[in-house]
Amino acid sequence: MIYPKPFMTSSKSSITDAMKKLSNLGKYYSHNILLLTDSNGILEGSVTDGDIRKAFLNGATMETTLDEISTKTPIVAPEGMTEEKMLQLLKINKIQSLPIVNTDGAVVGIKQLEDEIEFKISGNVYAMIMAGGLGSRLRPLTLDKPKPMLKVCNKPILQIIIESLRHFGFKKIFINVRYLSDIIINYFKDGSDFDVNIQYIKEPKPMGTAGSISLIDEKLLSNKPFLVINGDILTTINYRSFLDFHIAAKYDFTLCGRPYNIKIPFGYPVIEGDIVTAFKEKPDFVHLVNSGIYCISPELINMVPKNKYFDMPDLINSAILNKKRVGVFPLREPFHEIGRHETYKAAEGFYQKFFLHKELD
Repeated sequence: MIYPKPFMTSSKSSITDAMKKLSNLGKYYSHNILLLTDSNGILEGSVTDGDIRKAFLNGATMETTLDEISTKTPIVAPEGMTEEKMLQLLKINKIQSLPIVNTDGAVVGIKQLEDEIEFKISGNVYAMIMAGGLGSRLRPLTLDKPKPMLKVCNKPILQIIIESLRHFGFKKIFINVRYLSDIIINYFKDGSDFDVNIQYIKEPKPMGTAGSISLIDEKLLSNKPFLVINGDILTTINYRSFLDFHIAAKYDFTLCGRPYNIKIPFGYPVIEGDIVTAFKEKPDFVHLVNSGIYCISPELINMVPKNKYFDMPDLINSAILNKKRVGVFPLREPFHEIGRHETYKAAEGFYQKFFLHKELD
């Protein structure tokens, strides 16, 4: 049983407050839940990271209060229930965390499923980092080294990604390599110096942003979904929460969508037919755009043609055409893509602001 106090918060807390609290809990626990309680510790509801992501898709903002998005009657266990019965409750209801309450309804503990089952994320789930590109837009910096090996605060981009994955429990990693691959292989070797296990997937030719997925030995995945991450991004995303979201929603393919703001510098008429129903002065529109982070169920590997050029949008469209469940995980954590000289120069400031205090290594 886990001490519940760190998981407890007010129903009037904002999503901003909740995400900070969940991020801190993520340093110590795999599956996190916030328990909404009153001043006496009486349970009023619960909120998970997945609840927050779904709320964003339905129009919630960072200032939305938790009582607006919470589960009002979460499944609970009465104080004194046996370990065996709590485990049955967790498995039958397919939940990861079970609040324990006393006869007054006050929270006295939390039981987590991961304490009782063999599945450990570090032992059964892989992440694949795409590091085989030419990095043409960053030349001449990439003439003698692959882009993921460019340093940010004296550390290769690829190392930062690996350390972040390791922090969230992903210790089995595929690295897709092609351009100047020996530099990557000689630096990371088998990954043991970084407390991970690395296997290299070598492209025999350019295969696009998804083609090398066909080279994965599917048996290694043990029927578990795997992550795919571009090798030129920095983000503080909780990769474990991303995986949990994919599994809980029963998606076959989940992409991370980050908000992208478009400001129209003119007045904007809202039109129905030829009638103006509203007028907005210089409005902002926010769209979710692809971030280069994906969670993919292993059966989709067969949709990637062998030894052919195939991009990730091709895989997404193929999954949709084949009636697979394709979902989006709204990314609200800090994100920085290193694709041009100006974004590379800005990467050091990003790293110093969002990574150095998190003790990911």
